[in-house]
Amino acid sequence: MLLLSPAFSQATVADQIAALEQGKTQQDWKPGLPDLGLPGGRSPSQRAPHMMALSDGREVNLNNYAVVVFMQRGCQYSAKFDPKLREWADQTGIKVYPYTLDGYGDSAFPVALIPRKVNANEPIAGEILTFFGNGLPIATPTTFMVNVNTNMAYPLYQGDTDMATVSQRLAQMIEADIDHLAPDTLGPVPSSQALTAQ
Repeated sequence: MLLLSPAFSQATVADQIAALEQGKTQQDWKPGLPDLGLPGGRSPSQRAPHMMALSDGREVNLNNYAVVVFMQRGCQYSAKFDPKLREWADQTGIKVYPYTLDGYGDSAFPVALIPRKVNANEPIAGEILTFFGNGLPIATPTTFMVNVNTNMAYPLYQGDTDMATVSQRLAQMIEADIDHLAPDTLGPVPSSQALTAQ
């Protein structure tokens, strides 16, 4: 029975790859954001709602959004920003997905996701290219808002800042998302000098 296990596992992986490849042949297929670690099959509505009032009076459930932060343990600005982001996220109920550019977590996010290359010939990992591919300089800390239902990503801020600024920018980007505005039409990304360029 043990000899059959590896063959069974390989068939399952092969079936999964075949299903993925078959999905690419669909007429409207577009490469999306990489898997952000969102639990499969779990809808945001299963969590208790975390409501946010927008400036125009609309209310949104923050369970439909997440913040992605690119950070480094060796970045002095990530060391200042990340604890503030963690505390703010805990207060607001928004989920944060930390990605590390140096392979390590930090005190606020000890377990961080590591951007991965799909194959060795890629010059840069897919997650980095997806988020920074629009010409935004690769730097830490950099935050993005992602609609977890559509995988649409909007840049929030580059560098260390206060959480009032992040909250205000998050509300603006949620409004842009609801109004179906493309991220590249929203002007320059706010930034500070308190960042580490790559």
